[in-house]
Amino acid sequence: MGLFAKSNKKKNIPKEEKVVPKAEQIVFEKLESDDDQFLTGLADQMLLGKPLILNFEPLDIDQANKAIAFFSGVTYAVEGEIVNVQEKIFMFATKDVYDDGTVEDFLKEIVG
Repeated sequence: MGLFAKSNKKKNIPKEEKVVPKAEQIVFEKLESDDDQFLTGLADQMLLGKPLILNFEPLDIDQANKAIAFFSGVTYAVEGEIVNVQEKIFMFATKDVYDDGTVEDFLKEIVG
């Protein structure tokens, strides 16, 4: 086989990726603990592009402050968005959260 001979190998044709709307990627969590491993797991989800809607109601004030400070720092680091959805319920997301418009529509539905 020469240098410029045709190859019989199949070319890798990229598969069409299915785009999932951001609103369908939202992670909802009612926080029961301020466990570091649990919080960092949620932060990892956010770093993968999934918006987090977190309910801090079950936590005592110190636990809630710790968790809010942590997620605020993560959100700041990725130049993201924080939205107060309801009292003690916040959305933390990356800066591209509104790109497809589905999260904005979702928030309008639940906030009113």
